[in-house]
Amino acid sequence: MRLSFLLFGLVLGLFSGTAQEPSFSLTGKTNDIKDGSWLYFRDLVNGGTLDSAKVQNNSFKFDTKLPEPRMWVMLHTKDRSKFKELWLQDKPMRFDASITDFQDAEVTGSIPQELVDEIKTVYEDYDKISEAELRKRQKEFIKNNPNALISARMLYEVSGKWGQETTAHYFDLFPEEIQESALGKRILSILNNDNIPQPGEKYVDFELSTPTGETRKFSALTGKVTLLQFWASTCEPSKMQNRELKKLYRKYKSDGLEIVAVSRDTSQTDWIKSIEKDNLKWQHLSALEGWEGPVFTNYGIKRTPSNYLINTNGRVVGVNLREKELEENIKKLLK
Repeated sequence: MRLSFLLFGLVLGLFSGTAQEPSFSLTGKTNDIKDGSWLYFRDLVNGGTLDSAKVQNNSFKFDTKLPEPRMWVMLHTKDRSKFKELWLQDKPMRFDASITDFQDAEVTGSIPQELVDEIKTVYEDYDKISEAELRKRQKEFIKNNPNALISARMLYEVSGKWGQETTAHYFDLFPEEIQESALGKRILSILNNDNIPQPGEKYVDFELSTPTGETRKFSALTGKVTLLQFWASTCEPSKMQNRELKKLYRKYKSDGLEIVAVSRDTSQTDWIKSIEKDNLKWQHLSALEGWEGPVFTNYGIKRTPSNYLINTNGRVVGVNLREKELEENIKKLLK
């Protein structure tokens, strides 16, 4: 599940800008967008719309003053039926979807093809390689490409699993420009957050609302072995993982497995509807505050789905475990 999410975000761009005035532009071609339609840039790090441009004769152009020299954005139609993630640079770029689907557009002026090929090798055979092999590839990529903004993106994604000490080591490899970028600041906030529980440490207790409006403490819901699962009703990878978790829950609940799911939803209606529709029988909590919820912040959650596996002594034994690895650890802890 995590593969789709990761590959979805791994469009590459170098962070090697100089202290010059931004001169960004994006000239684009499409093949099936109605005249007068609008396209938008959404900032995928800080949120919000950066700019918009009107499509005429399947052509458009952005002349946007970027808040920083390199940015990760989503280019999308108003209804988001068409979208593509891009790494913008402060120079002229071109977007060509004249003979392809919008998401398969060729983008030039920002992406070194050799890094595109390299990133593919990091995640090839993703479902077949071990966690140790994947981590080795990720570390090698960051070490070999410290000037690439995508390396900061990768480190941000894996920081919860690598822990603060290892994350800090690789963060120090980045030049000042990357460390001071929006992504760099996100990583730094994780490194400065001493509350994030690390493997071997006791979980941090919290109190949130249930779907019925009651307030419950996490500590009151834990079982012999507890999976603290972070998800969202609007997140397709979360829904995919929930289908796998249903199998694990049926198989090991009688042995003492408990799952406590914390949602980043902001709509109580959507949250409850998803729980009922997918028949998710485990415990559910949420602040209904999205990514800004205190538990998401204190646990350093940057993507969904994410998880913490906690043993009977209340100590973290695994972070963001995948299917086979997750089940193996659960079986071991329940013995």
